[in-house]
Amino acid sequence: MLLAAKPAGVLRSSLGNKSIHLQVRGYLRGMSTKASEDIFTYTSGRYVFNESLRKKERYVRFDINAFKKLAVRHINHGKVADITKLAEGGFNRVFLLTMEDGFQAIAKMPYQTALPKYYATASEAATMELLRTMNIPVPNVLGYSASSDNPAGVDFVEIEKTLFSLPFSSIGSVYFYFKSDIPAELQAPLHDVPSLSQSGGQNIPDKFCIGPLADYMFWYGKRAGLDISRGPWNSSTAYLRSIADKEIEWTQQYGRTLELQFPHNGVLTGKQNPDRYVDLLRKYLALVPYLLPREGSELNTPTLRHPDLNPNNIFVDPETCEITCLIDWQHTTIEPRLLVAGYPRAFENPDTDEPLDLEEPTLPPEYDSLESDEKAEADELYRRMLMTHYYRIYTGVFNKPHLNALRDPLLNPRKHLVDRAGRQWSGNTITLKGALVRMVDYWDQLPETKGIECPVKFDIPDLDEFLKQEEMWLCFNAVVNHWRDELSISEDGWVSNENYEAAMKGVQRLKQDMLNKAEGDEEDIILINKGWPFDDHEEIS
Repeated sequence: MLLAAKPAGVLRSSLGNKSIHLQVRGYLRGMSTKASEDIFTYTSGRYVFNESLRKKERYVRFDINAFKKLAVRHINHGKVADITKLAEGGFNRVFLLTMEDGFQAIAKMPYQTALPKYYATASEAATMELLRTMNIPVPNVLGYSASSDNPAGVDFVEIEKTLFSLPFSSIGSVYFYFKSDIPAELQAPLHDVPSLSQSGGQNIPDKFCIGPLADYMFWYGKRAGLDISRGPWNSSTAYLRSIADKEIEWTQQYGRTLELQFPHNGVLTGKQNPDRYVDLLRKYLALVPYLLPREGSELNTPTLRHPDLNPNNIFVDPETCEITCLIDWQHTTIEPRLLVAGYPRAFENPDTDEPLDLEEPTLPPEYDSLESDEKAEADELYRRMLMTHYYRIYTGVFNKPHLNALRDPLLNPRKHLVDRAGRQWSGNTITLKGALVRMVDYWDQLPETKGIECPVKFDIPDLDEFLKQEEMWLCFNAVVNHWRDELSISEDGWVSNENYEAAMKGVQRLKQDMLNKAEGDEEDIILINKGWPFDDHEEIS
């Protein structure tokens, strides 16, 4: 769990020098009998499908009295007068604690799905403490427990400049040295001692180390019990191999034939064999030695970035507009620079085409003649384009190492391939194969391939058929995304409490509409009924 001081006024405001943190994983032994059940239960939305599973994952029962005692000990503002559930996210529940003297603090309680259960909290605490030594505005760590046995104005690009300048020695996640968080054999030095002066830190080798990767996908489901490498790695090639090795191991042990959901079951029909997925992962492994520049290259430098920089994680002083705190460093990793480079979610380019110059975006020429709702859409698009524009400019001025990575012509195809190679077998072979096909096409543009023949080949007849399937697959992706947007349903089935009844009725109308369009075709009707994407379905992990 995490505690941070809450300032007066709106939540996203200045934390000043009052920011405090407390990391505690536990309080799962008991509870106050007077507590409302809602404090342990997910109440911030509903799920159109698999709702019982999602709510079970987010149910966290803890000992409120023990929690209050710990808060009193670390906050030092008297007793806890009130605890209010403030918000619920994908991995954590957030509480507002009001102390008897009026002081308020924010507490973040991880769900059972906030994996890895042990390393996630330990790494988040150490990462924030490290960043504070670099004068990056994050809450101060007062104490934490990684075990469930516990009783109870800065310009953003300048912040990134500091992150990109940290000389890490390995790929993994940050932990405290000489603590019982991780075994000694899984600890690597934070960075080379001669590079210490560049970081501006004090006694960093004695305080921090790099340990196993705290990436959720290395621990999800039965992966937590697999005998696989989770770092730290001293080479990018070893890391890239481990991404696919974990999925090969999981698929060979737990993968089974699967049927896809509608409408994608019209592209790949019938049961899909996981062996085909393993074959594609082995093709990825054949490309791994050539995907990144050689070790020691600036573009291959181990680099730390915020794992999910969206507006909700940025605290801004409403008077000065300065960033005063960046929160939610859970699952932070250190990875090769070309794999972490890119626009943060808060500054993402809304246009699929990258601008060729630094010309400032403008509103459309027909703006004055647009209807009010069309103007609102144009205003929002213009705002997002401006955010991207200024991010690019300031990155060029303050953070040239990141700009150099952003200019790499294969930045996005490479990241896409590595991302897909780390995904769980779901019956889908189209996306990973498409990423492989693109990278084979780009072979001559990869950094270390001169005079080397590409080790991966695709037969022309097979490739022609695949490209037709891929085109249809992407069209169906757009269709499903349109359905979700129309019904206000997220990818995992989440809807707001207010929209739940309307969404359920909309799902039923949509299904009936699809059945009517089948016009009695038995094969189409079976595809719809067996694979309807908004019905409860089995999940494997």
